[in-house]
Formats: sequence, C-alpha cells, structure tokens
Amino acid sequence: MRRIIICFLVYLFLLPLTVFAQKVGLVLSGGGAKGLAHIGVIKALEENNIPIDYITGTSMGAIIGGLYASGYSPDEMEILFKSEEFKLWSTGVIPPKYVYYFKQLDENPSFIDLDFARKEDKLKLSLPTNIIPSGQLDFAFMELFSPATAVSKNDFDQLFIPFRCVATDIYRNEPVVFKKGDLGLAVRASMTFPFYIKPIEIDSVLLFDGGLVNNFPSDIMQMDFNPQIMIGSVVSNLNKKPKKDDLKLQIENMMVRKSNASIPDSLGITIKSPVEHIALLDFERFDEIEQAGYKSAMAQIGEIKSRIARRSDLQDLTRRREEYRSKSPTMKFNNIQVSGVDRSQRYYIIKSIRHQSKTFDLEELRNEYFKILADDKINSLLPAATYNAATGLFDLELKAEPKKPLAVGLGGYFSLSDVNQGYIGFDYRLFNNLPITIQSNIHIGKFYSSFLAGSRFNFTSKNPFALELYFIKNRTDYFSGSTRLLFGDKLPHYVIRNEDNIQFDLSFPAKTISKWEAGINYINQWDDYYQTSVYSKDDTPDRTQFSAGELHLRFELKAFNKKQYPTEGRMFRFETKYLFGAENELPGSTNNYNLPFKKYHQYIQMKLSYEKYFKTGKWLILGLLSDSYFSTKKLFHNYTSTLIAAQEFSPTVNSSISYLPFLRADYFVAGGIKAILPISPSAHLRFEGYYFQPFKELLYKADNTPYYSDKLFTSNQFIGSGGVVVHTPFGPASLLLNYYSNSSPRFYLQASFGYLLFNRRGE
Repeated sequence: MRRIIICFLVYLFLLPLTVFAQKVGLVLSGGGAKGLAHIGVIKALEENNIPIDYITGTSMGAIIGGLYASGYSPDEMEILFKSEEFKLWSTGVIPPKYVYYFKQLDENPSFIDLDFARKEDKLKLSLPTNIIPSGQLDFAFMELFSPATAVSKNDFDQLFIPFRCVATDIYRNEPVVFKKGDLGLAVRASMTFPFYIKPIEIDSVLLFDGGLVNNFPSDIMQMDFNPQIMIGSVVSNLNKKPKKDDLKLQIENMMVRKSNASIPDSLGITIKSPVEHIALLDFERFDEIEQAGYKSAMAQIGEIKSRIARRSDLQDLTRRREEYRSKSPTMKFNNIQVSGVDRSQRYYIIKSIRHQSKTFDLEELRNEYFKILADDKINSLLPAATYNAATGLFDLELKAEPKKPLAVGLGGYFSLSDVNQGYIGFDYRLFNNLPITIQSNIHIGKFYSSFLAGSRFNFTSKNPFALELYFIKNRTDYFSGSTRLLFGDKLPHYVIRNEDNIQFDLSFPAKTISKWEAGINYINQWDDYYQTSVYSKDDTPDRTQFSAGELHLRFELKAFNKKQYPTEGRMFRFETKYLFGAENELPGSTNNYNLPFKKYHQYIQMKLSYEKYFKTGKWLILGLLSDSYFSTKKLFHNYTSTLIAAQEFSPTVNSSISYLPFLRADYFVAGGIKAILPISPSAHLRFEGYYFQPFKELLYKADNTPYYSDKLFTSNQFIGSGGVVVHTPFGPASLLLNYYSNSSPRFYLQASFGYLLFNRRGE
C-alpha cells in the first residue's frame, strides 16, 4: 500500500513537469492563396488556448509562419491580407500615388516587351522569368520583417516564436533551411513560385519556392526542434488531377513535389482544410479560405485538447506579443550599399535616394525606391535593412539589376473595322551618371502611320530635370480608316493629315505623380481634303499647309492603373501655347472659287483637362471627365481647313479614330461621366456619356468661307458609349456600342483588341 501511495505522489509531482515540458510545433504547408487557411487554424488554436512553441513553413506557410513568429496576431494578419496594400503586393502593381511620372516615357501601344543584350558578340533575347513584378513584394517584406530581424539579432530562435522556413537551391535541387539571417529575405526566397515571382540570390545561391523539394516541412520541425507533439496545417491540392485546359494547376503539379503531407498519429495531428477549389492567386477570397481553415481546426479541437494537456493563456500571450514588438526599433536609415551595378550606376542610385539628407525614414525611402523602379534603366531593386546597434539606425542594402540595354516593344490595335495598327518600338538604354534613352518607333496602318526618333537625358540632382529631343512624322488618313461596322455605308469625309514636327522639351518633377514641361517645337502640317462630296478618283484634293513655331508650357498630373480604359486614378493637365506661322492653301481640281492663298497667324491657345475615378462600392466605380479649350486663332481660309485645324474632343477610343466635324472647335467646354461595373478583377462593364458645347457654332457661306454664329451655345453634341472591356495580360479587348447625336449614322459598333495610342502631335 505504501508503494502505491509513493508512486501516486511521484506521479502527481512529475505531472506538472511533464505538462510544462510538452512543446508544440506547428507545421504550415505551401499552397498559394489556399495558405490563408493557416490563419484560421492559428485563430482556432489561440481561442482554445493551445500553445504554439515552434513554427516551420514553406511558401505561403513561410509567410504566415514568419508573421506569427514576428509577433503578428491572427487578427493583424487578417487586416493585412484583406488590405488594398496586399492586393497591390500580390499583383505587383505600384500604387498610382508612388508612380514617378516625371521619369515615365510616353505611353505606347506595346503589349509585349522583349529585352536584348550582347553576349559573346551576339545579340541574344532575354526572356522574362516572372509574371508578377516583384518590386512591391520585395519592399513589403523588408518593411514587415526587418524589425523582427533586428530584435532577434538575425537568430530565428530568438524570434517571438522560433521559426524555420524552406527554399530550394535550384542548381542542386535540394532544400535550403533558413534558421538565421534576414527574415524578410528568407521568407521571400521560400515563396518564390517559378514563373510567377522573380527568384533571388542569397549568398550567391539562386533560390526558388521551397515547395519544389519540401512543401510540408514536418521533418525540419523534428530535426531542429523535436517537439513532443506536432500540429500540421495542410492546404495543397496535389492529389487533384489537373485537366488539359487548367494551366495553373498543371504548373502547380509540375513544380511542387508530391509528398506525404501528413503527420503520423504517433507524432501529432494533421488538419486538412477543404480548399482544393481555390486557385493559386485567389487572394480576394480571404474570408472563405480563412473560414475553411478555422472550421477544419475546430472540427478537430477535441482531439487536439485530448493530446495536448498544456494550455496558453490568451491574455498572457497578447501581453508577451506586445512586449516583444515594443522592442522593435523605428525604421530610420543612414548608410546605403548598392550591389549588382558598376560605380557610376551605384552613384546614380544612391544619389537618387539620399539627395542631401544624412538620414531618411521608411516613407521617404518608399517614395524614392519606387521612383527608381519607375526608371526604364532598372529591372529590380531587392532591398534589405540591417539594424546597426552602434548608430541605432538601419543600414540599407540594395541589390540592383539593370535592364538589358536594348528593348523591343511589339503591339498595336486590331479591330473588325478598317482601323488596324501595328507597332514596333526600340529603346536603347545608356545607364551611367547621365542616363540616356534613345528611342525609335514605327506605327503602321491604313488609318494612322508614324515614325519617331529621339532621346531623353535624365539629370540626377537635388532638383532633377530631363531634356528631350524628338523628330516625329505622323500621317492620319480618316478616309481609309473607316470605323463603320454593321451600321451604315456612307463614306467618311476625305481628310488626310500629314505632319512633321521637331520637339525640344525641358521637364521638371512637381510631385511624385506630376511634372512641369516647357519647350519649343517646329511644326509642318499639310492637310489634303475635298470641300465637296462629289469627286472622283481622278480629282486632286485641296491642300492647306501650316508651318509654324511653337512655345509651350505644360503642367501634367497623371496616375492611372491602365494605359487605356482605366478604372482608378486621376489626371489633371493644363497647357498654354504660343504659335506663329503661315497658312498656305493650294486649291485642287474640284475647287471653283479659290486661288492659291497665304496668310500669317500668331495666336495663343490654352487647354484644361481633368479626369478622376471614384470607387463608390464593390460593384460601382464612377469616373468624371472635363475638357475645355480656348484659342485666339483666326479662321483659316475655308470652312473645311478651319475645322481640320481646330481642336478635337475625343473622350473615347472610337471618337479618336473618326473625323467628326461636330466635335471640333477653337473654343469649347465639354464633360461627362463614366459608370464602371466590375465583373471580375480583369473585366468590367463600361458606360460613358459626354456633352460637347462650342462657344459659337462655325458656319459657312456659299463659297465655303467660314464664319461664326452671332449667338452663343447654339450647337452641341451628345456622345455615348457602352459595352464590355476585358483586360488581358497583353492588352484590353473591348466590345462597345458608340453613339453620336449629330452623326449619320449615329451608331458605331467597336470590337477591338489592343491599345490605340499615338505618337506626339504638333498641336
């Protein structure tokens, strides 16, 4: 009896020690957006006071695990992953407010850009290695994880919760386990899914997603931490057979190693969340995915409690988490180190960030970082922040990758009407103390053809500026470029405009998304047209030539999310010009009234434009547009030449490819509203309506001499457009019905793919 009592007392004495010694390891699998279920699992464990002493993770599991190990609560992770900022990180889109407009080259209709570099005395194509630009993600990981790296002194055992993550050495095809170093870079390496995210190098080793060799690192948990029990959260769907048209699942099956993603019953418990239907990048379905993980964990919580006797008080956990994160130093930077570029390029990058200040904070760095990425010379800029205990500041390390010297852009605009365009552009980049971009492009089409050659010089200083010099030759043939499709068969006006211009511009940044431009142009335009609708192929048209010099000043603010058919952002533009030149008219064979005519002009013109998009809810985006124009230009010699030389109002793609006399005037106000109904992240219904009001109606006499009506606001025009737009990786596809109140016919159906963007014009 005494022996039994003694054994019982010993058991009671050892039981608290056994419970106290019971350590719990949490293993998180990879799986893209499906990995958001891990947050629900962690939330269920915390609510039931289940302790988590160690974490290992791969890919998305590394991100969730790294955040939790850094002291982020499930609620904080939920806010993070549901934020607009995360949507931008996951798509690689730089927020419009950070796009450095001053360094942007003119938009062009390219939908694929190919980079070339000289290797072994040959020009070789450099294929893109990733779909999603990594600049946003790289900066976000530095911002999220650098404070924890500083507190832990680069030792992952000293994080709030000891942590390991796995990446893949692609050359040796073997796992790389991170247990120390920069936490942000380690997590970044672990989630580098091939073809989607750009790989990075750490210690000269090229690293990819850990799921290629170990998508469920339970073995790492055992080897490094040896807990008494493990809990595994599994979300990968490699047991799902991909169909022949499911490219994403095919890639996922090829890239992620098929392994037994479960923990033996003797070692722990496996929680499998039913998220097989979730695609790799379906991050917008956060609530659904998190709930799947939460419900799966709660369904097994009874078993978990029966196997884990120890409990973790949630209030005490919250207190310790706050205490740990309070040790995080403020992210303020001093020293800058740049690798991957030569001396002059390094000087350019450092000077672009530092300017004259000795220190800079995170927001200042963010602004300058994205300004550099906006430069056409930089392909990527991987940041890392190392805390310097001696100075109390962070040292910034940037691993830069210059873009290849030669870029070739291919694109255009293709429709079921006669307006079809091909485009090829060439950019040659010289990256040194004075970055230079030499440009040339060609637009080819029946409606519009153009040639451009020129260069841009960027001067980096405390007050940066740029010099641009371009020669541009444009030809617009409104007669050949008929946009009528299915509606009407009336021939358009015979109008062909040819233009040569030489432009010299000096530009300065105003703020991040705005700039000032001043310059001088030489313009030589000649317009061929008939002043009658009765002519034959043997007739020669009238011609009006206008040769002029131009001085201009322009302020422009622009930040849209798309080159064409944007759904967010804003634009404001004010410009004033002074022109002086000569009008020369040479009558054609159908002209019975006029002799050759010459007249000198000098005038001022001003234009004010505004456009902005407002997100009013999940299913509605409103856009506003206004346009006003004023000119002191005198009337040209005849009515038709006056109209052709007048300013056009072209708020829609269809209106920019049609000669519409009723949308041209020398002074007018115009405006409209847009209603955009999102169907999916890449598709929307788009409805637009505009009102165009000239100050005075332009009329003509029997001999086609132009004059203005004595009355104000006697003519106007209503414009409408509606249909569907789908943004593909290569450009927008659209099916739109356009309406003009004074046109004959009034309706035009537009079915098109690609960008319709033009080179600079003289006026």
